[in-house]
Amino acid sequence: MTSDNQWAFDLGTKIFSVIKSRAEEKIKLKYPNAYLTNISKAAAKATFPTIYIHEMPGAEMGADLEGVSVNGIRETFQVDITTNTSQSDAKRVMSIVADEFKKMRFQITSMPEFGDTGDTYRSTARFSRVIGANDIL
Repeated sequence: MTSDNQWAFDLGTKIFSVIKSRAEEKIKLKYPNAYLTNISKAAAKATFPTIYIHEMPGAEMGADLEGVSVNGIRETFQVDITTNTSQSDAKRVMSIVADEFKKMRFQITSMPEFGDTGDTYRSTARFSRVIGANDIL
Protein backbone atom coordinates (compact mmCIF):
# COMPACT_ATOMS: atom_id res chain seq x y z
CA MET A 1 0.00 0.00 0.00
CA THR A 2 1.36 3.42 -0.91
CA SER A 3 0.70 6.47 1.18
CA ASP A 4 -0.85 9.68 -0.10
CA ASN A 5 2.58 11.25 0.31
CA GLN A 6 4.41 8.73 -1.89
CA TRP A 7 4.53 11.26 -4.73
CA ALA A 8 7.01 13.36 -2.73
CA PHE A 9 9.42 10.44 -2.38
CA ASP A 10 9.17 9.47 -6.06
CA LEU A 11 9.65 13.01 -7.32
CA GLY A 12 13.43 12.93 -7.81
CA THR A 13 13.34 9.77 -9.90
CA LYS A 14 10.44 11.07 -11.96
CA ILE A 15 12.13 14.40 -12.73
CA PHE A 16 15.42 12.67 -13.59
CA SER A 17 13.57 10.36 -16.00
CA VAL A 18 11.83 13.28 -17.71
CA ILE A 19 15.04 15.31 -18.07
CA LYS A 20 16.97 12.28 -19.30
CA SER A 21 14.36 11.32 -21.90
CA ARG A 22 14.12 14.88 -23.24
CA ALA A 23 17.81 15.87 -23.17
CA GLU A 24 19.61 12.63 -24.00
CA GLU A 25 18.58 12.50 -27.65
CA LYS A 26 19.68 16.12 -28.23
CA ILE A 27 23.00 15.60 -26.44
CA LYS A 28 23.79 12.34 -28.24
CA LEU A 29 23.46 13.99 -31.64
CA LYS A 30 26.78 15.76 -31.00
CA TYR A 31 28.18 13.53 -28.21
CA PRO A 32 27.18 9.92 -28.99
CA ASN A 33 29.00 8.52 -25.93
CA ALA A 34 27.33 10.90 -23.46
CA TYR A 35 26.30 9.30 -20.18
CA LEU A 36 23.38 10.69 -18.15
CA THR A 37 23.11 9.36 -14.61
CA ASN A 38 21.70 10.02 -11.17
CA ILE A 39 24.20 7.68 -9.50
CA SER A 40 27.25 9.36 -7.99
CA LYS A 41 29.78 6.56 -8.49
CA ALA A 42 30.02 4.30 -11.49
CA ALA A 43 31.79 0.96 -11.40
CA ALA A 44 32.75 1.20 -15.05
CA LYS A 45 35.44 3.29 -16.72
CA ALA A 46 34.65 7.01 -17.05
CA THR A 47 32.60 8.02 -20.08
CA PHE A 48 32.68 11.57 -21.44
CA PRO A 49 30.74 13.70 -21.33
CA THR A 50 29.12 12.55 -18.10
CA ILE A 51 25.98 14.36 -16.99
CA TYR A 52 25.31 13.71 -13.29
CA ILE A 53 21.89 14.93 -12.14
CA HIS A 54 21.81 14.88 -8.35
CA GLU A 55 18.69 15.49 -6.26
CA MET A 56 19.51 17.78 -3.34
CA PRO A 57 17.65 17.68 0.01
CA GLY A 58 14.18 19.16 -0.42
CA ALA A 59 11.88 21.00 1.93
CA GLU A 60 8.16 20.61 2.52
CA MET A 61 6.11 23.63 1.48
CA GLY A 62 2.48 24.64 1.93
CA ALA A 63 1.66 22.61 5.05
CA ASP A 64 -1.92 22.88 6.27
CA LEU A 65 -3.11 22.92 9.89
CA GLU A 66 -3.53 19.14 10.02
CA GLY A 67 -0.01 18.50 8.76
CA VAL A 68 -0.86 15.01 7.50
CA SER A 69 -0.34 15.50 3.78
CA VAL A 70 2.69 16.75 1.90
CA ASN A 71 1.15 19.50 -0.22
CA GLY A 72 4.31 20.77 -1.87
CA ILE A 73 8.06 20.29 -2.05
CA ARG A 74 10.89 22.73 -2.82
CA GLU A 75 12.84 20.47 -5.17
CA THR A 76 16.47 21.25 -6.05
CA PHE A 77 18.82 19.47 -8.43
CA GLN A 78 22.53 19.93 -8.98
CA VAL A 79 23.82 19.12 -12.44
CA ASP A 80 27.50 18.34 -12.97
CA ILE A 81 28.81 18.07 -16.53
CA THR A 82 32.28 16.55 -16.88
CA THR A 83 34.09 16.24 -20.18
CA ASN A 84 37.63 15.61 -21.34
CA THR A 85 37.46 17.72 -24.50
CA SER A 86 36.88 21.43 -23.79
CA GLN A 87 35.09 23.95 -21.60
CA SER A 88 32.89 24.92 -24.54
CA ASP A 89 31.64 21.31 -24.78
CA ALA A 90 30.72 21.39 -21.09
CA LYS A 91 28.86 24.67 -21.65
CA ARG A 92 27.04 23.30 -24.69
CA VAL A 93 25.82 20.23 -22.80
CA MET A 94 24.80 22.32 -19.79
CA SER A 95 22.78 24.58 -22.07
CA ILE A 96 20.75 21.61 -23.33
CA VAL A 97 20.10 20.31 -19.81
CA ALA A 98 19.23 23.81 -18.53
CA ASP A 99 16.71 24.27 -21.35
CA GLU A 100 14.90 21.11 -20.25
CA PHE A 101 14.79 22.22 -16.60
CA LYS A 102 13.46 25.63 -17.70
CA LYS A 103 10.70 23.92 -19.73
CA MET A 104 9.63 22.30 -16.45
CA ARG A 105 9.52 25.78 -14.80
CA PHE A 106 12.66 25.34 -12.68
CA GLN A 107 14.68 28.43 -11.78
CA ILE A 108 18.45 28.45 -12.08
CA THR A 109 19.50 29.10 -8.48
CA SER A 110 23.22 28.76 -9.11
CA MET A 111 24.40 29.72 -12.57
CA PRO A 112 26.84 27.37 -14.23
CA GLU A 113 30.26 27.44 -12.62
CA PHE A 114 33.17 26.24 -14.71
CA GLY A 115 36.42 24.60 -13.71
CA ASP A 116 39.12 22.29 -14.99
CA THR A 117 41.65 19.94 -13.49
CA GLY A 118 43.94 19.81 -16.48
CA ASP A 119 42.52 16.54 -17.80
CA THR A 120 38.81 17.28 -17.40
CA TYR A 121 36.46 20.23 -17.65
CA ARG A 122 33.48 20.65 -15.37
CA SER A 123 30.32 22.75 -15.36
CA THR A 124 27.99 22.82 -12.32
CA ALA A 125 24.56 24.45 -11.93
CA ARG A 126 21.57 24.14 -9.59
CA PHE A 127 17.89 24.24 -10.50
CA SER A 128 15.00 24.65 -8.07
CA ARG A 129 11.22 25.02 -7.96
CA VAL A 130 8.23 24.35 -5.73
CA ILE A 131 6.17 21.39 -6.92
CA GLY A 132 2.65 20.86 -5.64
CA ALA A 133 1.08 17.47 -4.96
CA ASN A 134 -1.20 17.83 -8.01
CA ASP A 135 1.28 19.44 -10.40
CA ILE A 136 1.81 17.74 -13.73
CA LEU A 137 5.41 17.56 -14.89
